[in-house]
Amino acid sequence: MQQPSCQVRVGVRVRPLTSGEISSGGKAVVEASPIDHTVAVAKRAFTYDAVFDSGVAQSDLYDAVSPSLLGSFLDGYNATIMAYGQTSSGKTYTMGSEAHTSGDIMNAAGTSTSSNTGLIPRFMADMFASLEEQKRIAAAKATAAAVS
Repeated sequence: MQQPSCQVRVGVRVRPLTSGEISSGGKAVVEASPIDHTVAVAKRAFTYDAVFDSGVAQSDLYDAVSPSLLGSFLDGYNATIMAYGQTSSGKTYTMGSEAHTSGDIMNAAGTSTSSNTGLIPRFMADMFASLEEQKRIAAAKATAAAVS
């Protein structure tokens, strides 16, 4: 088991305007550049480890942030994804803690029935799938050892 580097990475996800904001004439004031890892507000730009614009899919966001965390977590290290922001900034949607209220259910294969599934249910499904795979491999090794 190799100890992962201990570092905090900060990413920003910019949510799209809501239909109410659009209908009342609201305009986006935040520009996100995933390529440059910057978020610009007015004339000021801020750089982060990762930037996700308003068009990023939940699955793409998960694929970008979870693999190293899941591996470290399964190796026994702490792993945290934290959502922080103003009211209505998209924290609950991103994390997926309301997945159960919208009929968003993970199937037996560990994949979602909805593209809106957030980070938490995706992480949990992958965690249990990884544990099942480790269990299957251990059982196969035990069977092979018993046969020889």
